[in-house]
Formats: sequence, structure tokens, C-alpha cells
Amino acid sequence: MATFDAQQSSWTATDVMHFARRAGFGVTPEAAATLAAQPIGAAIDAWVNQSADMTAFNADLAKADVISTGVNQNIPADPAPHPFRLEGWRRQVGIPNAQGHFAWRMQFNPNPLQEKLALFYHQLFATGAEKVDNTAFTVKQIDLFRAMGTAKFGDLLLAVSQDPAMMIWLDTILDRVRPGSSDIPNENYAREVMELYSLGVDNGYNQQDITNLAKALSGWTYTPMDIHPDPNNTNVQRPNDGTFHVNMTYHASGTIQFLGSSFDVGGPSNYGDACIAAILTQRGTNCAAFLAKRLLTFFVDPNFSSAALSDLQALILTQNFDVKAILKAIFKSAYFFDASHRHNLYEGPVAWIVRMSRMLCPNLAAATVPTLPSFPAWRAVAPFFNNSGQNILDPAGPNGWAEHTGWINSNTSRYRGKLAASLALGEILTGTQLIFPSTVASWFPTAPASPQAVYDRLAALLQPATIPATVQATWLNGLWTSGFTWDNSTATQAKVRELAFLILCSPHAQLH
Repeated sequence: MATFDAQQSSWTATDVMHFARRAGFGVTPEAAATLAAQPIGAAIDAWVNQSADMTAFNADLAKADVISTGVNQNIPADPAPHPFRLEGWRRQVGIPNAQGHFAWRMQFNPNPLQEKLALFYHQLFATGAEKVDNTAFTVKQIDLFRAMGTAKFGDLLLAVSQDPAMMIWLDTILDRVRPGSSDIPNENYAREVMELYSLGVDNGYNQQDITNLAKALSGWTYTPMDIHPDPNNTNVQRPNDGTFHVNMTYHASGTIQFLGSSFDVGGPSNYGDACIAAILTQRGTNCAAFLAKRLLTFFVDPNFSSAALSDLQALILTQNFDVKAILKAIFKSAYFFDASHRHNLYEGPVAWIVRMSRMLCPNLAAATVPTLPSFPAWRAVAPFFNNSGQNILDPAGPNGWAEHTGWINSNTSRYRGKLAASLALGEILTGTQLIFPSTVASWFPTAPASPQAVYDRLAALLQPATIPATVQATWLNGLWTSGFTWDNSTATQAKVRELAFLILCSPHAQLH
């Protein structure tokens, strides 16, 4: 029997929490119990189809940033709350806001797979804001991943190849070959689209394929800066919209050989699109294996077997690279829910702190008030993403970040500890602002009767891998040295927060 043939026929709240950690950013025990009462197939279909109502989420996004802007270039001082300031055109103005915007969406989007897939594809098609130097284009690319996260992989590969941020990042806009000339094309993107984004290193292509693909993509660019007259007849610049087009002055002509097929790159309807499509049609088996490795590593098991890889490769080919159908098949399989695949993946720092915030901070309904919403101040957290090992929107290179054990070392763990202290203990990360609003009372729907009950509830919220009973006992005996009383006193709240902090800092809580 193939790895993904056996289906999970039913599920428990524990199963739901495993699924939600991988296909989103976790759910509370109460939400897990609600989902567990639904048929597993229908519930997973709805999750992958992203069918939850977005109305309240979209409305609250307009007041999501709880930090005053101050005066920053052309943005006036403006007290919170207000929308994330994404209109900052240049990187120095807008990227911390864009990072905060991304994290806020991860925390509150009622269709969390949309954001999880955006994070997955941001890791796969890693594009750095420092070089792109245009916040609008950086955000536009993440929006592309949200819109096409469950589309066919080939369609997304073409769309991201024609995305302005990617064309700047890997120099497609510098790929210029005048028709009939001996100009040397810029091969940067032609190489990486196969090596990093679809096939893998030296997997089904050669140097001549790279050179010829670069010719096919020559002249690719986007709408330039427009000059628009204002009502006073004064010319003013407006940021371009990044619409893809081909500059025929720099687009090669003639016939090329690519992956064993001929293409007239100067034809009236062939400006390189067909060559991108040929990566899947001519090297589908190679591309399916590449995508299978990435999906298994991110969603299931970093130490996958050759049989699992082969079977997922076959599934991808059978589903014609339809990511929605592929994900449904993975998430419904008994293989995905196997005990060996739970808490076997180290979680990236951004997903980790977002998930923990979902558990300890108010949900969207509770956080939204007319004047000052109780949202985490994600814009202030953004600088700590880099220190923790994942500077979202600005990776150092096109191969993204190291996953799984690559997330954990002595330095990144130190900064995870700082984030944990800010979240659980309410410590100030920077300046004077409380970053993560929360109340101990909201963590406990019913009063715990013992220190162990306090631990059990926090473990149900934070969902670490099983922490040894001896370690639990040491923590509880150290915190409650002379009997147990549950009240709203400062001393009780401090002990509970310290216990949450200990759990968050444990090696077990870095796994998901």
C-alpha cells in the first residue's frame, strides 16, 4: 500500500491540535474539541479550502498596529491604533511594518493555512527586501503566495517568475539580449528557478539549458515609474504597479533548445512562459520529487523515508501538481497522523512565537475594542525575528533559511528566551511598551485545583512535546513550596507566568 493511501477515519482533539500546528499556527483546546466533533474529511476540506468568513478579520486589520508612527519622512505623527504603514515605498520606511503586518495576519487570519502557505512559499522562493528596496513589491509577493498558495505549482512558478520583487532580487530585469545580437544574457534567475525553485541542484538540466532559458526570459521587466499630471498640471511621481511586461528591445530572437525541446523565443506569443512551463512538462518527475521533499520537510517529517518520498512524488504527478489536492491527501492520511510525526519538527521562530501568542493573547473578537485593541505589537517584535534566526521578508540569500535543526542554536535560543519572557512574563522587549497583552485569568476557563492542574492547562495551551514528569515535579515544587491556593493575587499570577515561561523555554516547546 502506498504511503498516503490509508486514510485517518476519525480524529480526537489531540489529533486536531497536531493538524492545526502543522497546517496553521495552532488552535486552543476548546477549538480543537469543536473541530474533533466534525467529520475529519469535511473539516480538513474546509480548512484547506479556506472557507472561513474573513469579514471581521479584514475590518480589524485596519486598526492592527498599536504603535504610534512618530514622524517618519512623509508619514505624520499618528497615535495608535491605525493600519500598518505599508505605504512606505522604500525599505527603510516600510519593512518593519510589513513584517508586523505578516505576523498579525498569521495570528488572526481565520483561514490560517493561507498564511502558513505564504510562509512556506516565502521560504521556498526566498526574496530579500534589502535588495528589492521596495516595500510595496515585497508585500505584493507575499500577497501572491496568499492568493495562489493552493493553486497548481506550475501556475505559481510562472507567476512568481514574473513577480517584480523576484525580477529585482535575481536580476531578471538585467537580463537583456538585443534581437540578433551576441549579447550575453544574465543567467541568475534562469539558474535559480531550476536549482532552487523547481528541480534541485544539477537535476535534469545543464549549463546550456541555463543559458538558453536566460535568453528566453530576456527583456522581462515590469511597468516603469509613471508620471501623472495632478489637477494643478504639475508632474508628480507615483510608485509603479509592478505589472509584468516584456521589453522587446531586449528580448532575444530565434530558436533555442531547452530541456530537449525547441522554442522560438521571438515568436509573437512566446516570451519565455512556455519555457517555464516546460520545467514541469519536460522534467515533471524531477520537479515532483523536489516539491515532495519540500512539503514533507515543512509539513510532516524532516527524516522522511525513500518510500514516503517516492509515494508523494507519484501523488503529485497524479494530481498534476494541484497543491490543494496534494495537501488534502497528505493531511487526511494516516501517515500524517502517525505518532512518530508529532513533535518531530523544530518550529521556525516566527511561527513559534505567533502560535504561542495565539494561545496566550486575546483572540480576534476579544482583542478588538473601539479605541485601543489588545493586539500584540508585532511591529516592535519584528527586529527580534532576525535575532531569532528568521528575518522574514529579508532572508540573506535565495536559498532561504535552514529548517528543522537549523532553527536551533545557542544564539537563536537566547532570543527565543527573550520573546518567551516578553510573552509569558510581560517583560519589556524594547522601550516602555508591553508587547504581548494577556491575563492569567483568561488562560484558565476553570480554576485549577492543584499545581499539577496549572501545569496541565498550560501544557494544553502551549502544546510542547511531553515533558518528563520529574521535570514537571521539580518546577512545581520550586514554585509552590508551601501549599496551593488559587486566587488573583500578584504572587499566584507570577508563579503561573513563571511556569509558562519555563515551558516555553524548554527544548520540548520548540517542537511542533
